[in-house]
Amino acid sequence: MIETLKLIRKNLLLFITAIVVDVTFFIAYGFYTAKIGEKITAYATLIINKLSIIMAEQPTGLLKHLFDAEIKPLTINLGLLVIIFFATTYILYCIFQGTSWWFITKINEKKDRYHNYLLGFARINLIWMAGYIIYKILDVIISVRYALMQKIAENATNTGGKILFAAALLLGITAFFSYPTLKPGTLFRTPLKTSILILIIGVAFYIAIQLMLPQINKINAQAALIIGTIILFTGINLVKVYTTRATNVHTRT
Repeated sequence: MIETLKLIRKNLLLFITAIVVDVTFFIAYGFYTAKIGEKITAYATLIINKLSIIMAEQPTGLLKHLFDAEIKPLTINLGLLVIIFFATTYILYCIFQGTSWWFITKINEKKDRYHNYLLGFARINLIWMAGYIIYKILDVIISVRYALMQKIAENATNTGGKILFAAALLLGITAFFSYPTLKPGTLFRTPLKTSILILIIGVAFYIAIQLMLPQINKINAQAALIIGTIILFTGINLVKVYTTRATNVHTRT
């Protein structure tokens, strides 16, 4: 970690630029997802309401009922919105996060050219986007099934949702570790103690924010937002620099 801090101090402007890019991405992405998310939620709610009536009479064949004459137009519109959402998310993510991670690699004194790294970042994210799409499809199916089950039995448990969340978390961690090297298996080539240390550092920053912000919020809500943003994105990029340095050591060929 000391070496990581030295690298950041040596390349402070690059580090700050990476933070600014991250903040810009999350603000832009937040506005975008809020608008399209409202439309997706509206269609999903209509579908669930209609399905609950149909499933009460015919409690099997959930996927089949999605294409019944009454529901099919809603399903198609929802599908088109989801496709637009994923395509736009992929483009925005690759441009902004690819740029941010390129600055992180420059801090670690790697010599990748910007366009080469961005192309590699886009290619490897085809894998992670495919995984994310599968996750979201399963999430929708499990959520709809759980919502329908709750209408029948209020004490129904969402075991499938918990398992799916754990799988998505592993996918996210695997993707994060792949960005410094642009190799999908980097997590599994990194020593376990190194991976655990990186995760501990990340969790520590998260806990610190959770403990600190409520106290600041009592004094000044705007200050809490600003300080929280600074700590969060500084922590994220510190972990990114440390991860890049650690994974490069263990994945050199």
